[in-house]
Amino acid sequence: MRKAGIAALLMACCLLADAGQMDVATGIQLAQIDFDSYHAALLERCRTLAPDSSGALAASMAQWKAKNADALVILRQLYKAQLERNIRTSRPKLSDAEAEAQVGAVLELFASGLKEKVSQVPDDETRTSCDGGYAEQTLARPDMDFNALLMRMTFGR
Repeated sequence: MRKAGIAALLMACCLLADAGQMDVATGIQLAQIDFDSYHAALLERCRTLAPDSSGALAASMAQWKAKNADALVILRQLYKAQLERNIRTSRPKLSDAEAEAQVGAVLELFASGLKEKVSQVPDDETRTSCDGGYAEQTLARPDMDFNALLMRMTFGR
């Protein structure tokens, strides 16, 4: 992912949602982001740039997490299992350790450098996120409801 990869992925998902319902594959990839780390980094930055809004943002993040945590665990397990199947299909002679290392490398792409990526977002954009932008324009989006994504995957709705 490029430097502002996570923010760019979140924004791309939001743009996709404006064009219609986000596809399942994109949603599953979005579910791989380590939101705990991303949220911690954003909150840390907000405490400096917009200290008055960090409490409300933290509450929005906690509410979103409580709603989505279980679905994220399941979606991550499904993605990991599918990724492992794909790797083993394309390279059947890999040892278990080699296959696990490849799976780990792919999953690390979604978690690597989150704090650095958050710190690279311009201050004015971060202030907007801190002052309700992230809670209203990202966390509240239907595409960030991972329970709904799991339902779509399970029941085709």
